[in-house]
Amino acid sequence: MAARIDIPLSDVQKALGGSLILDHPPRCSRCGTQPAAYYETHKLRLRIGANKPGLYRQTYRVSRVYYLRLRVCETCYQADFAICPEEFQKDETALGRLARTHSRLFTIGTLIACTGLLLMTNLVPANPELIQIKSIWPYITGFGGAVIIGTWLHQRTRQRRILESLESKWINPALHPRAEARTIVLENEDDATAVVLQIKLYNEDWAAECAAQYNWATVKLGEES
Repeated sequence: MAARIDIPLSDVQKALGGSLILDHPPRCSRCGTQPAAYYETHKLRLRIGANKPGLYRQTYRVSRVYYLRLRVCETCYQADFAICPEEFQKDETALGRLARTHSRLFTIGTLIACTGLLLMTNLVPANPELIQIKSIWPYITGFGGAVIIGTWLHQRTRQRRILESLESKWINPALHPRAEARTIVLENEDDATAVVLQIKLYNEDWAAECAAQYNWATVKLGEES
């Protein structure tokens, strides 16, 4: 049965610009395994006080990023890389370093490809000094695209190998899904006890022990009205 932890504004505010780390109890928050020396990461944003709608998107008086980190075992940690590698970029682990490398390569490839496309347009004048550079725009664009495709293929290969390794051990990652976290938009920050972060966990016992450690409320979702 799933359970939800409700976390007040005061505790989330302490984590702004950093991480809210839930490391108790000292076992995996998903499968209950020990040891659990890794963390499942969620990038979240605290939003308070919606401004008048902007031209492109809604803006807020307070809009700050923070990270939620939940204790997990190595197996669940590896399984996450096959699902959401972008969440690993803050981790000081081998997979975290690989995720950062992939992210940088995607960015570099995109910039190179965009440069090639820019050279194709009239935004870059076809004067004698630039005419030779403009003429090779297909090669520049192609090289940027090759970097993007090569990085994507490497990422997919690594993800597939991880899944094959887990399957060889008869481990099904779908049995222990990631937590689901959402930050509630508040009208103001006057009430420090207002619930602003809700975390849905599929390990009810771990959720109950964690909430008790930090004096937070829990809701058994099967009993929720």
